[in-house]
Amino acid sequence: MSHEIEKMFFVGETPWHKLGTKLSMAPTSAEAIKAAGLDWLVETMAMETAQGGLAVPNHKAVVRSSDCRVLGVVGKGYVPLQNKDAFGFFDAFVEAGEATYETAGSLRSGARIWILAKLNRDPSVIMGDDVVEKYVLLSNGHDGSLAVRAGYTPIRTVCSNTLALAHGDSASKLMRIRHTAKVTETLEAVREVMDMANATFEASAEQYRALARRAIDKNDLRKYVTKVFATKAAV
Repeated sequence: MSHEIEKMFFVGETPWHKLGTKLSMAPTSAEAIKAAGLDWLVETMAMETAQGGLAVPNHKAVVRSSDCRVLGVVGKGYVPLQNKDAFGFFDAFVEAGEATYETAGSLRSGARIWILAKLNRDPSVIMGDDVVEKYVLLSNGHDGSLAVRAGYTPIRTVCSNTLALAHGDSASKLMRIRHTAKVTETLEAVREVMDMANATFEASAEQYRALARRAIDKNDLRKYVTKVFATKAAV
């Protein structure tokens, strides 16, 4: 299914797929990790062939401790980021009252996870009821196919599709972090650039407002459509 959800929680508006556990109020980190079904560990294990028991060099399996599910095969330099450490990235924001947990969950049977917190800052109002909320997103792949990403996004992540949208949206300011021994140290450094990302976010919002205020006539619209779709101008 397109949402690819294994388990999740959400606060506020029910997602389009109507899955997950709805919480009546923003949870603590301990409550959030449990409600999201992410209170499990992963470990790496050596691999060998089924026939002959020959060692598979330079590769290892990532295994979920709760059910021994193999989540992926990775290189020898891969260091997993535990879910509890991913939630730890948000602790400073949540404990300081700067953000509250909005959604979190696992995708593809645990191979990918995400955590989303809503910033307690005024949203960017473009015009009328066109409001852009501000979130902090952390996503991670336990299967070796996705680097850790953390930073700002205007996308309320609730499934695989919206996670992909957040990753690809130009308004998202996400840093990619490799799975190495320094992954948790790098997450600490992400906090230092959050204010800069917010400033960029606001600058983009002001550009949207300027576009919204600008009127367009039929001639301008015709030129725009002709240029964007590479069509011949109407006679």
